[in-house]
Amino acid sequence: MRKLLLLIFAAFTVQTFCLAQHVYSQEFNYEFSGIIYEQPSYFNIKDDSLLNPDNEILEFSEWTNRLYGRIALNLYYGNIKLISQTRPTYTVEETESDEFKLISDDAYLDISIGEGYFLFIGKRNLRDVVAYGVNPTDFLGENKEVDFTKREEERRVERKGNYVIGGEAFFNNVTLSVAYAPELDEWQDEDDRVLVRGNYFAESINTDMSLHLYHGDIPGIGFDISSTVSDNLVMHLESAFREGSEQKKTITILNQGGGMIPRTYQITGFEEDDEIYPHIVIGGSYTFGDGTNVICEYIYNGDGYNSEEWDEFTDFVEYNNDTYNNNSMFKDLAKGNLAEASKMMNFREMRRHYVFVRFSNSTLIEDIDSQLVFMVNLEDSSFLTFPSIDYKAGENAVVGLSSTIFAGENDSEFGMAYWQNDITLTLKYYF
Repeated sequence: MRKLLLLIFAAFTVQTFCLAQHVYSQEFNYEFSGIIYEQPSYFNIKDDSLLNPDNEILEFSEWTNRLYGRIALNLYYGNIKLISQTRPTYTVEETESDEFKLISDDAYLDISIGEGYFLFIGKRNLRDVVAYGVNPTDFLGENKEVDFTKREEERRVERKGNYVIGGEAFFNNVTLSVAYAPELDEWQDEDDRVLVRGNYFAESINTDMSLHLYHGDIPGIGFDISSTVSDNLVMHLESAFREGSEQKKTITILNQGGGMIPRTYQITGFEEDDEIYPHIVIGGSYTFGDGTNVICEYIYNGDGYNSEEWDEFTDFVEYNNDTYNNNSMFKDLAKGNLAEASKMMNFREMRRHYVFVRFSNSTLIEDIDSQLVFMVNLEDSSFLTFPSIDYKAGENAVVGLSSTIFAGENDSEFGMAYWQNDITLTLKYYF
């Protein structure tokens, strides 16, 4: 597959260069805008967490404060655009020293080389998706750090891009694009990645369809479809089929814990196998007459833990939690094992079957935009909920309040979270 993708990338690039045929006026222009955020958060940390008893394994901060900006500067000169978005960020945490980062999401050149043909090079945050709860075909965005205190759309906007070179071609109802993200020492440590995407708009049925071909550590094929059924209803499907798995799992090696011999486990790593793992999201969005919008999705993660694998993992966590609390001889070993288990958790898609539901309304009450999200694990009935409300305090100012609340048994996915809930206050100023 890698050779095929590289050949498609090379052929596409040569073709777009050969089709350059227009002369553009050399006129300079620019766009500058931004948002300044002040965002304090408080975390109600559990003292009985299986993964983090008494907050001694991770020493998680009870509060954090971020002051940052999202700055967009776009420059235009003739047929060349420079697109950039940076996030200067100053963070203060209870258990950490102050930290300043200058985060770059976008910094790339977009060059028009003919009617409907473009080349791009630089750092770019590509995000061609249709689902909301999770995004299986967001191949170049996977493993990127996101802020879960924000709404789904904002999370994808505020994240680091990849260093890429590629091109796009727009026809009547067809769009073709190719992106190559090379491995770059000290800049981009992932192996070479190539993403080829084709999009077709079936105008007669008001439906968008996309096919993704991805080469990377775990190659895959993705298919998206979004169809406007009526003025109120939009249905969508986002799916990916990956060859191989990067899911870490625990395996019991010696099961005679107690006394002088502790139980021993092995944590499996990346598996290069021929098995195909499906990841599918199917759902829809419906808007009622009063402006209330409801999104509902079923999520199937074929790479998640089945019941046997989850029982093995929870046994690993519970045994080491008990050892940490009651056996001073193996306390350090248990602490290290609990830290490893924490690295394996993401509190979003550890297992296979989920439902995502979002209710929102930005028009019900003047100047108020409210939202309520549920993410439910169908296998253990644990869930998280994310209520948020934004108040437009002026022409350029918004005050927001949000919370993430985890619920479930201690040994369930969302019940294992280190904190019961959090509260985030967000002040935004637009300029």
